[in-house]
Amino acid sequence: MQYDPYADFQKLQDDIEKQKLKKKALEDKLKSTKYKHENQLDYQKNYKLRKERTHRLVQKGALLEKYIEEHLKDEFEDTLTPQESELLLDVFSDILKKNKPYVIKQWNIKKDAQPKNG
Repeated sequence: MQYDPYADFQKLQDDIEKQKLKKKALEDKLKSTKYKHENQLDYQKNYKLRKERTHRLVQKGALLEKYIEEHLKDEFEDTLTPQESELLLDVFSDILKKNKPYVIKQWNIKKDAQPKNG
């Protein structure tokens, strides 16, 4: 059997290609793992803020139902849709703009009348 330098060279080239592919796969996995880790950190940082915002939105929605929809229940068959609520709040916004001094004065009176906590 004869020594074939070309076969050895070809085998080395194939090994180099395999190593390049393996390196590329490991780099991609590392990049993916770093990305997931960074996103996990972002999620953990923002979790509390999102939770507080969700709680605040639920509270405001409940107040809208309590104070606004309750007074308009004779006008509507069911609870307002989000679009109807937005339209109603837009109407209230117009009223507020036109009567801002009165609204602020009444708000301050009610705020001052509340018992102080602490």
